[in-house]
Amino acid sequence: MVDLWSVLAYRFSPREDVYVGIDQFVYNREGVEPERVTADVFVSFDVPNYWRDLYRIAEEGKPPDWVIEVASPSTYKYDIEGKKDLYEAMGVREYWVYDPEGGMHDPRLQAWVLAPGGYEELADLKRPGLEVTLRSEALDLEFHFDGADLRVWDPAKQSHLLTLGEAQAELEVMKAETAALEAKKAALLAEIESA
Repeated sequence: MVDLWSVLAYRFSPREDVYVGIDQFVYNREGVEPERVTADVFVSFDVPNYWRDLYRIAEEGKPPDWVIEVASPSTYKYDIEGKKDLYEAMGVREYWVYDPEGGMHDPRLQAWVLAPGGYEELADLKRPGLEVTLRSEALDLEFHFDGADLRVWDPAKQSHLLTLGEAQAELEVMKAETAALEAKKAALLAEIESA
C-alpha cells in the first residue's frame, strides 16, 4: 500500500490540482450510507494538493477519481461485496482491488469503471509475460501484476514508475557513478599538471 501510494504521490507531485491519499476516511455525500469508508489509496483530480486528515466529498466538491483497496484476510470480502457498491454510489470513477498475497481474489488485480448503468469490469489487456494488465483511463497509467509484484507503467514515457526503494537505490548508483567520475577527473587533472 505504501509503495503504491509513494509511486502515485511522486507521479502527480508536480501538479497542484491532484491529491493522492492513503489510508484515509472518505466521507460520503449526504444520504449515502455508511457515512464514511477508509480508502487504502486514492487519487482525486481537480482538488488542491495538500495533506488532509480525511477527505469530505461535500467539501471537495467531488469523490475521488480512482480508489484501490489492498486485500487482507479481514477485509477482502467487504472490498468486493460492500465497498464496491459504496464507491459506485459515491460516484468514484474507477475502483480497483489488489490481492498482494494471493488466494483471496482471482484474478489478483481487478478493476471497475463507472458507466451509466453502474460499474463495469475492466478487461485484461493480455500483455505477454504478465499475469494481468489493466489500464486506468482516470490516471492514464497501466497496472500489471507479473506474478510477483504489482507494477505501474507510464505509457507516455514507456517505463515503469519507480517505488521509493527503487528510486533510492537508483540514486545511490548515480552517486557512486558521480564519485567515480570525479575521481577520474581529479586523476586526469593531476596527470596534466604533472606533465
